[in-house]
Amino acid sequence: MHSLRGSGVNTYTIYLMRDSVQSAKDAVIDGAETHTIADGMSQYGVLFVKPTYADSPKWADLFAPYVEKERLGKVQSSSSVFMVCVNERWFAITFGQGRFLLHPDRYEERFGLIVTINSIAPDALRSVDKRRFVDDQNSRVQTNQASAVLSFGVDIERDLIRGLVGQPLDEDLGRRMAGADALTVVTTANIADLPGLLCRYLQQFGSKAYQENFPWVDQVRQLDARGHQATELDNALVEKLSKAWAAGAEVDDCWMAMPDIVDWATVDGFKFNLSKRAGVLPDLRLADAMRAFAGEVPSLEFLRSHYAFAVDADERALERWPLYRCLHCELKSDEGSFVLSAGRWFRVDTNFVQSVDAAVAQIPAYEKAFPVYRHKNEGDYNEEVAEADPARWALMDQKLLHVGGVHGRIEFCDLYGQGELIHVKRYGSSAVLGHCFNQGLVSGELLHSSEAYFDLANEKLADAHQLCCEGASTKVPRTLADYRVVFAIIDARERPGVRLPFFAKVVLKTVTARLLERGFKSVSLAKIDADAQEAVVERLPYRPPRRRRSSARLGQ
Repeated sequence: MHSLRGSGVNTYTIYLMRDSVQSAKDAVIDGAETHTIADGMSQYGVLFVKPTYADSPKWADLFAPYVEKERLGKVQSSSSVFMVCVNERWFAITFGQGRFLLHPDRYEERFGLIVTINSIAPDALRSVDKRRFVDDQNSRVQTNQASAVLSFGVDIERDLIRGLVGQPLDEDLGRRMAGADALTVVTTANIADLPGLLCRYLQQFGSKAYQENFPWVDQVRQLDARGHQATELDNALVEKLSKAWAAGAEVDDCWMAMPDIVDWATVDGFKFNLSKRAGVLPDLRLADAMRAFAGEVPSLEFLRSHYAFAVDADERALERWPLYRCLHCELKSDEGSFVLSAGRWFRVDTNFVQSVDAAVAQIPAYEKAFPVYRHKNEGDYNEEVAEADPARWALMDQKLLHVGGVHGRIEFCDLYGQGELIHVKRYGSSAVLGHCFNQGLVSGELLHSSEAYFDLANEKLADAHQLCCEGASTKVPRTLADYRVVFAIIDARERPGVRLPFFAKVVLKTVTARLLERGFKSVSLAKIDADAQEAVVERLPYRPPRRRRSSARLGQ
């Protein structure tokens, strides 16, 4: 028997299997060869290897007219998984493409992340992978020297930490450690040393020590769409929808919203069927989807293969989204609070939910009523409001201020009057509403701190609406105690107030706090009621459809 001691430095990528995995074969897909790894009387685990075959590299076709493929060499990828059982828990150590041999719902999510943050000093990070859950932006930030997490530009309320890289405090745990779902370590440990090392990692995974320095890591977690928990939540969603669908009733804690920002200059409305006989809707509403697909069973397959469309004045599709991606759902169970947003499930810490809800509940409702929305787009609405009461409102929609620098061109607000900056937005997903709130924040901060912004705004305002501020207009920071920011949301839903998606509330909480810190008198939220009947786009004369599929179920 060959010795398993080896020498030098090794890199291991390690997954921890769920409690439900009772054997090595439970975790690995069928079709791989198995090899027992042992040294004398010591058995260390089972190696699974997928047979591979040598083939020409992909780039060989580029040179095929000039050089025989056989002369360009062969490539051969490897896929293997080493399964090791420690303290009745199975670990998978993958090599090459070995992660694709694992069942995606059999391993623990965030195993590597938790082990890493429990093993490194809080100021010894080298790299951070983060994702802003509101606008779905992923980024990786690296430094040349070890730093604390906030040095990487992490917003602890709006960023998900997907992965960390750092140096462990205990060198026995590895020379370098990177954690996400998998744990990747650089270590001198060899096969014989792995059981003891894996035992240490299991202890680190079970520790709550990280909550002292990284308590916000547990605030929001994105679930693996293929994982066990997301599957259970999808089942709960389908059950909830099916009952409401059959009864034609409202669905508690579940509604629809457009998942992406759209260009309202070209979008006239929404449809669930591209037939000319189907009406055009001013908003995406679950009740309208139920009517459009009456008699259907809203299975997961159905929700992912049927679509909502954003259409132009000719009822041509500009955007299409699976119904599943348009759904926003908030569920609670004994395991915590869960949010479905833009097609992804998130687990949200209950205390975080309560703190966000409490903060948003303190944001006052705007005390005045706006005219009912009966228009094709926000621009038409803003223009009519300003024209109807020119002494009260100045139209600022689409009047961009050329600030320059990182900001470029900024919209001051949509309507301005008597110290009130009104930002008008059609209801949508967290990304859509979060974009509106952030626009209001940028404008507010520039009004507070930019020398040029004050005069740039006044250049667009009539004399009757000129901004005035204590001291010279160029004196910054400015005193803004006479100014208010109002976010006015156009919403056709027949319920009082605005029901914001959870992650939009997270953004609004942060934006409100920052604007108040800048000295604004107040930040408030308004609902602009929309007449769902009159706001529907006028039907165009019927024209024979083009020769193409134009139903809500495409590609079949």
